Amino acid sequence: VNSMIAHFNGILRYNAGKYQLDIRSKKDTDETIDANGVSYTPSIITEDDIIGSINITDPGTKGTFNTVSASIFDPQNRFESRSVSFLNSDYLKQDRNIPKKGDVKTPGVTNYFNARLNARQYLEESRYGMSINFKTTPKGILLLAGEIITVTNKALEFVDKPFRVTNITILENCLVQVTAEEHSDT
Repeated sequence: VNSMIAHFNGILRYNAGKYQLDIRSKKDTDETIDANGVSYTPSIITEDDIIGSINITDPGTKGTFNTVSASIFDPQNRFESRSVSFLNSDYLKQDRNIPKKGDVKTPGVTNYFNARLNARQYLEESRYGMSINFKTTPKGILLLAGEIITVTNKALEFVDKPFRVTNITILENCLVQVTAEEHSDT
């Protein structure tokens, strides 16, 4: 189910005995109301909250693209394959006019406009590919998959750097292991 709704920027998470659907959105800066009507402020992680070190995975420029192609099965074309491409000229200039092509698979999308949006989003995400992994205090239990957190760390030169939580694991010693991917509002 998560693979299917990922095409539409959704994530299905299990929390407090219930399944919840969350849709990717821009970073909240104000107070937020959750599904249960409880208000809270967006999650801020500082050096005091992190136990141990932050593990960073950054593919660098190897996994970045400036052109993305997608192939969809178009109902208006008797479900024959139709190619959709998206090019960002600013990224092409940043890459010294060297084409970096990527392909995105969207088997659940049959609409040209949705496929174009997914191709554009895949292109944007390729430019923000860093992921982090760290242990935090038991307050990390309050985090939810799909939620945007901000991380501040002087050594890594992160000042309120936004990340989207992808996985949370409660460890035997009551610490919480958090995995998150770099986020951009674009």
